[in-house]
Amino acid sequence: MQTELRLHRLVVGILVVLLVLFICIVLSLYPSLAHQRFEVIVSLALVIAAATVFVMIGIIEGVVAFQFGPRHRRELLGYLLLGLVSLASGLFLAISDKAGIQTIALVEAPHALLFGIGELRLAAHVRRHPGKRRGFLIGGLCDVALGVAFAGAHYLSSQHAAMLLGCAAILSTVQLVPLLFFKRQSSLYSEIEMA
Repeated sequence: MQTELRLHRLVVGILVVLLVLFICIVLSLYPSLAHQRFEVIVSLALVIAAATVFVMIGIIEGVVAFQFGPRHRRELLGYLLLGLVSLASGLFLAISDKAGIQTIALVEAPHALLFGIGELRLAAHVRRHPGKRRGFLIGGLCDVALGVAFAGAHYLSSQHAAMLLGCAAILSTVQLVPLLFFKRQSSLYSEIEMA
């Protein structure tokens, strides 16, 4: 169990670092979106950053999936599926010649929905821990709402779509950081493992 927990922490840690880097990029480039002259350049930079993050996450999740091995089929299949979706998203953004900030949001929609559904599923399995259950419920509902908002992002301006992406990255980081410092409590960890 300690090895599995370390692998989950490794993925979460790398994801937090990549999200923080993406947040820094969005925050530094966001003011330039107000200028029509720089909007295309900033959009391209954000598409490159998002494609890079998706590809890196996909590769990391694929490698970690095989670390679990056949004994942990759920983790193996889950990480492989997430890795393939992330890799496909990143490659789509890298190859697409029409990709913009709204496209990034549209590609992010299934990720937010899956993450939210996963959190809601975890909330259903930690009934004996009301604080953690409430956190998973609130986070899951927020991510599902973000997924729906991302799906409609093609109606937003580039500036508003970038703000939505930045807020989502900040929310995801806030949700993931506590998992880095999660101390194994046998009853909670066994409930989460059963999920």
